Amino acid sequence: MQLAFIVNSKSVRARRTLGAVRRAAGDGHTYLLTTHPGAARELAIDCSVSGFTHVIVLGGDGTLNEVVDGMMSMGRTSDQLPILSIIPCGTGNDFARNFELKHTTIDFLARIKNGQAVHVDVGVVEFLEQESSKSRRHFINIMDIGLGGKIARKVNGYRRSRWSFLAYQRAILGTLPFYKPSIIECQSDEFQYSGPALSIVIANGKWFGNGLGIAPFAEVNNGRLSIVVLGKLGILDYILHLPKIARCRIIRHPEVYYAGSTEIVITSEGGAIELDGEYIGESPCKATIIPRAIRILI
Repeated sequence: MQLAFIVNSKSVRARRTLGAVRRAAGDGHTYLLTTHPGAARELAIDCSVSGFTHVIVLGGDGTLNEVVDGMMSMGRTSDQLPILSIIPCGTGNDFARNFELKHTTIDFLARIKNGQAVHVDVGVVEFLEQESSKSRRHFINIMDIGLGGKIARKVNGYRRSRWSFLAYQRAILGTLPFYKPSIIECQSDEFQYSGPALSIVIANGKWFGNGLGIAPFAEVNNGRLSIVVLGKLGILDYILHLPKIARCRIIRHPEVYYAGSTEIVITSEGGAIELDGEYIGESPCKATIIPRAIRILI
């Protein structure tokens, strides 16, 4: 096996974990540290053409997103790409929760020795960047239009430190009391919604926001995207249902809708988009799914 580790150098936890991994796995592997935003994507492209059998991400959902986007940009099948592995040690580690992956070195070494590579789906979104130019990105976990996008924009503005695990909680508290739901239209071949919405979530995985199970019907390998619409909910409604969301339970409320599709078009006025924990731009946008796009070591 030829292993390449892509490490989020801005994360204190990732750097600390790297030291433990390096001591356990040795120096006979390739260790690559990010140096700027987008570096993980560039490194993933290089690794995909350099003969590595495995690419291991040391970081959170944002770093994982960049790596997946870089690998998928190659236009190759899952069997032509390196197997992807995750040591979850970032601000948010929500995709890893779908497989209950741990961040310990012992757990990772056990996966390398005895783990199974499973195929998972990858989402694609076409959207408007801040400069109003069209762009295209892949996502492996969740995209969110509305409240989640606003929260992600705040999280991205906070300085990453050893207290970064509180970034989401801080951003939620700083956003919820002042957030005004936008008018959002969501259309697919199986579901339509138009009206005020706190948030519209397009999910491949179940979890977002550092441990909130927003999409209980989502599966990472069923060839479909799960749609969750939080419609005309008040902030108090959202807060009261947080315990259920934290346990990934279905919310019984007349303004909460669940659906699924392979292609979803969303339009809104000033709808901020969050992609795997990172703010990327504004709607309108279109999301589609690529079945069995990549292999994950679990």
